[in-house]
Amino acid sequence: MDRSDVIRGINRTWDTAELLGIAEVFGNSGILPVNEKFRDLLFSSDTLYTDIYLAGLSMSHYNVLLSDYSYFQFSWERESYVRYAFYPNPFISGKEEDLSKFKRLRELVTAEMITHEEYLSLISDNSSSSGVPMFRYENAPDQRRKFRHPCSHFHIGFHSENRWPLNRILTPFAFSLLVFKAYYGFSWKEIGDNDEQDISNVFERMLIEEKTNCRLVSAELFEKIEERSFFFS
Repeated sequence: MDRSDVIRGINRTWDTAELLGIAEVFGNSGILPVNEKFRDLLFSSDTLYTDIYLAGLSMSHYNVLLSDYSYFQFSWERESYVRYAFYPNPFISGKEEDLSKFKRLRELVTAEMITHEEYLSLISDNSSSSGVPMFRYENAPDQRRKFRHPCSHFHIGFHSENRWPLNRILTPFAFSLLVFKAYYGFSWKEIGDNDEQDISNVFERMLIEEKTNCRLVSAELFEKIEERSFFFS
């Protein structure tokens, strides 16, 4: 997968978010550059998920911001070395009033009517939570260790050492569609359902078609014996 493949996937992610009615800001249509401050927070053992989420939001370090203030990041290092991440908003429970409050406080910070510290205090007082885990995908052939560090893998949740192996190299658009299906199911069904036989949802058809663009990991990087364990396909 080359740089242009990832850029196309980013643009298709935004287009589909608009179709689903959950698009907010198209922050960066290109490959997301390294942000050293954000990276250092990620690698710090003292960092909480809320710290990471707020850092990315305040620095606009995202490609696509959704209407609930969750966001996507898409990175590409070189051929086949990719990282995609979905950062859900941890301060809302799905209720409209939670989201309205969150947006209102963001506007007050932007207008400099309250300080960033006051903002953090106000939102941290909110006990509501979406319950949606952070979701990340990586493909890194040179880090692959048989049974221990899959070449292609998911991270589900903030615990960085959990790796769920895949035998395919995910495209950015396939990653986005999986997020939309899992966490924005109401819009997925409400807007996408139709009367076509067999596959009666336009977004489900997109996902099935996009899977064909996710090529299999080579036999050298995902051996037959590894297929005897559990993996995503």
